[in-house]
Amino acid sequence: MDDEQLRQWAIAAQDNPPRSKARRVALTRLVEGIFKSGRIAYPKAPGIAPGRYRDYRAEALQNLFVFICQNIDRYDRDRGTVMAWVNVLLERRFFREVARTKYETTEEGFPKSTNGDLMSICDPEEIPYESVPLLSDCVRQCIEEDLDGLFGQKYIRKYPRATFQYIALRRLDGYQWQEISEELGIRVSTLGDFYQRCLKSFSSHIKAYIRNLEY
Repeated sequence: MDDEQLRQWAIAAQDNPPRSKARRVALTRLVEGIFKSGRIAYPKAPGIAPGRYRDYRAEALQNLFVFICQNIDRYDRDRGTVMAWVNVLLERRFFREVARTKYETTEEGFPKSTNGDLMSICDPEEIPYESVPLLSDCVRQCIEEDLDGLFGQKYIRKYPRATFQYIALRRLDGYQWQEISEELGIRVSTLGDFYQRCLKSFSSHIKAYIRNLEY
């Protein structure tokens, strides 16, 4: 299914009143076209078993299609193609939401998710649809570059190696809390508390960096 046909169906849905037959027909064709396009993304998900990954992605797609039917007016035809919009929402919102709610938790109550907590500080619809790296790549770039020296200077008291930069990059690489705990010799609860405080402190800085990236 080519981009122009999907765009025409999306516009047809937007141009017809809610609950009208014409809008329903356009949305049905749009969803079918997206599903049959063969271009729906497979979000990165280190640490998720293949069987679970398929289930999570299937549920995320169901939620995404419901969202599209209920919120087609939020598609901005001037920002990019329908498939770019769809894959942005799938990768940056709906798959992460499913994974975040489905993941089991450790005894300490921290999710086994590898980077969902870090990704959740960014609004997927604030970022352009087209020519954009995965959100995880944008966040990694921000933390690795550390242009203002914030992430590398913030560390757990008495553990200068345990910087926010180091811990965040470990999380993005798929390490679980227990693995980082054993590596640094710091309790999981201490790591988690520090990490969450840093996320609150640095969230606006990270979001501003991503919004200002030139693609």
